[in-house]
Amino acid sequence: MSHFAFLQPEWPALFEAASKAEALALPDPRTSCFYARRSLELAVDWVYTHDSSLTTPYQTHLSALIHEPTFKRAAGDAVFNKARVITKLGNEAVHSA
Repeated sequence: MSHFAFLQPEWPALFEAASKAEALALPDPRTSCFYARRSLELAVDWVYTHDSSLTTPYQTHLSALIHEPTFKRAAGDAVFNKARVITKLGNEAVHSA
C-alpha cells in the first residue's frame, strides 16, 4: 500500500505520480526522481489555482513558481527547501548522464 493512498480520492493524477515515485525509488531512482518532480508540479499547480493569496509570477515554470515570494512565505522553509531539492534532482534525472 502506498504512503500516498490518501491522495487518490481527490487528486488521482497526483496520487499516480507520487505512488510511481515511491514504487521506483529503489529499482529505478532516476525515474523515481522524474515522478517526484512531476508530483511536485501537480501539487504546486493545484495550490496556485486554489489559493488566491499567491501571486503567479511572469514565468510559470516550476522553479519560478516555488521561488515566488508569496509561495515561499506560505510554504515555509521546510517545504520550500524540499521543493528545491525535488526540482533539482528531477532536472538532473532527465538532463544528466
